[in-house]
Parts: sequence; structure tokens; C-alpha cells
Amino acid sequence: MSKKTPKYKFNSSQNLDFELTSMPAIYKKSKSKLSLPHRQEFYGIFYFTNSYGKYFIDFKEYDIKKGSIFFISNEQIHYFKNIEKTEGNVILFTNSFLENDFLIEQVFEQNIGNPTLSLNAELLNEIDLLISQIKSTIISTKKMKSDILKKYLEIILLEIVQSKQENLLLQNIYYQRFIQFKKDLKEHYREQKSVKFYADKQSISPKTLNLAIRKIIDKSAKQFISEYIILLAKRMLINSKYSISEITYDLGFDEPTNFIKFFKNKEKITPSVFQKKHKHPLFTLH
Repeated sequence: MSKKTPKYKFNSSQNLDFELTSMPAIYKKSKSKLSLPHRQEFYGIFYFTNSYGKYFIDFKEYDIKKGSIFFISNEQIHYFKNIEKTEGNVILFTNSFLENDFLIEQVFEQNIGNPTLSLNAELLNEIDLLISQIKSTIISTKKMKSDILKKYLEIILLEIVQSKQENLLLQNIYYQRFIQFKKDLKEHYREQKSVKFYADKQSISPKTLNLAIRKIIDKSAKQFISEYIILLAKRMLINSKYSISEITYDLGFDEPTNFIKFFKNKEKITPSVFQKKHKHPLFTLH
């Protein structure tokens, strides 16, 4: 008989359906449980302040990095590896504590396939401040402690929602810039190979264009231009109807020596050697 994945109930020493604790405290208290796949009947926000260890969520592996935040719903299977030195804060709460279906849906349910967010410097400061206020509230004797904690939790979740929406907007902007860059490159690669030219076409700086391309394909604009030219060169080289000179001028190089130097620098072999190695017999003229 197969062993079921354990599911843990909410258990807090703070006499609330809410708890703020730390990664070292959780590790000390539940070391054996953390390294085994499990679920929980509550929600968790894991905010890491150093880069150490791995987090497995619904069978996907994530590196724990400083400034990253993870949101775990009450049905996800998750566990940790190598977290004996991991630092961070953990907020745990039940559905009955928050009673805000919109925030639960936006932060936890919509992001089950992507349960993490990298915080920028501004948001890092916001979260740190809110966590400090939560700590002060927990140890206070305020009569409305639970209500105050709910408001702080809602602010944290609203900050996460806003940051995710901003990230999606940025990703869309990056994608549109990348698509326009490819369109411009296809049209102007013969006469223009500088990043500045393609940035100017979109009325943005080369730095902004580079950022957009890196966000989409993790390459610089210059690298993409070079790889595009190399790809076109290879396509022509395997077709014996094109000579090296014809390819040179078709790709916008001044003379064959410049093209050969460019190709060899990128591919570590000359165009002629590549041509001999990859020329397809169907392209041979008789």
C-alpha cells in the first residue's frame, strides 16, 4: 500500500490563525518534515533573505535566492533541500483568518504554476518594514491585534499583486520591442549591424533595447545580430550556387576577408571549411 503525502494542520504558538516565523526557526522545529513532500491546510508566504538551498513545489525545482518570495496554497505539494543555512521570514495563515477571496485568488490560485516573485529594491524595503510592524504587533497587547495583522497581511498581498501586474506589463513591453527588433533586423541587416541603429528605430537607448532582448531570450542585441548573420551565412554556404564573394556582399560585408574573419571568429572555422563539411548533395550543380 502506497504511503500518502502528509498534510499538516495549522499549529501556531501565537493563539491566532496567523503566524510570523523564520526559516531557521522552522528548520529547527520541523527539520525532518521539511525535506519530505507534504501539503498543508493553510497558506504560506516564504520570503528569503539569502541565497541558499532549493525549494521543490509541485514537482518543480527552484533555487532559493536572496530577495525571492514564494506563495504556497493550501493544496500544493512542496519540500526543501539543503536549507540548514537558509535565512528568511515565513508568514502562515488560514483561509478563515484572511477572508479575502480576491487576494487569495490573485496571489495564490492564479500563480500555482509560477509561485515565485523576485522583489525589486523598493518592494524589498516595503516588505521588510511591514514584517517589522507585524513583529511589533504580535508581541503587543493591543485589543485589535488580529484586525491589525489582517491589514498588514492584505498590504503585503496587494504589493505582490501590483508587482506581478507590473512585471507582466514589462514582459509585454519587452516582447513587443524584441519583435520589432527582429522585424527591423530582417529588413536592414545588410546595411546596418549596430545596436544603436535598431535602438534608434524604436526611439529607445541601446541599453533599453539590450534589456528587452535579454529578458526575452537571455542574449544581448549584439549577440543576436551576430547569430542572425551567421545563420543566414550558413544557409547560403550549404547551397553551392553561392560563392563566398556573393555571400559576402549579400550579407553586407565590404569584402570577403571581412566576412571570413567574422565567420571564423564566431564559428572557429572558415566559411569554406564549413561549406565542405555541410554542403548537401541536393544543392550541387552539375
